[in-house]
Amino acid sequence: MQTENMYDTDKENLNDSSNSSKNGKTQVSTSPKHIFNQQRTDYLQWEDYFMSVALLSAQRSKDPNKQVGACIVNQENKIVSIGYNGMPMGCNDSEMPWCKSDPENKLNSKYLYVCHAEMNAILNKNSSDVKNCRIYVTLFPCNECAKLIIQSGIKTVIFKTRTAGKKYFVSFEATQKLFEMAGVEFRRYLPQREEVVLDLGMVRVRTAFVSWKGWKS
Repeated sequence: MQTENMYDTDKENLNDSSNSSKNGKTQVSTSPKHIFNQQRTDYLQWEDYFMSVALLSAQRSKDPNKQVGACIVNQENKIVSIGYNGMPMGCNDSEMPWCKSDPENKLNSKYLYVCHAEMNAILNKNSSDVKNCRIYVTLFPCNECAKLIIQSGIKTVIFKTRTAGKKYFVSFEATQKLFEMAGVEFRRYLPQREEVVLDLGMVRVRTAFVSWKGWKS
């Protein structure tokens, strides 16, 4: 019987006008109809969303030292590709070198084999091309990836960080020079929120008009 009473009360509230006038001033109603007819305000902004996808993609990388992710987006804000740094297809990851260098064997260095996130994202595209797209990357592109970005027609690069070892200093300077000459816009990512939390456990949703105090799975 409690359930029936609760439904009766909710029906009465829903029949109320969402706005009422008092002393010539419009007052916003706090009835359930008004409250639950509003959109969320804490949703992800586009920039945070796309960089989050790049960061999540980076977690697929098996590189023990640096995990990099990339996300390519077209002018309609649709994701056309993602990528992360890893070994070429067909090469057994467990048999490939993951160290930076080996004094005893010059071939035993990951730098000779790893495909960068930007390269993989461009090659993984699910569209005919990536012209006029923008790419979100967790690390500023090296000069080799800059060439691929320019040649593929991508017009904007949004990067999370430019922090890297001295090995990349000259490479980053060359990238900047290439982008400026080719007219590719590049800028640092400015987050709108501090973190994005992904809970891979069971999702619980509060159900209106069924249980105001509890949670229904």
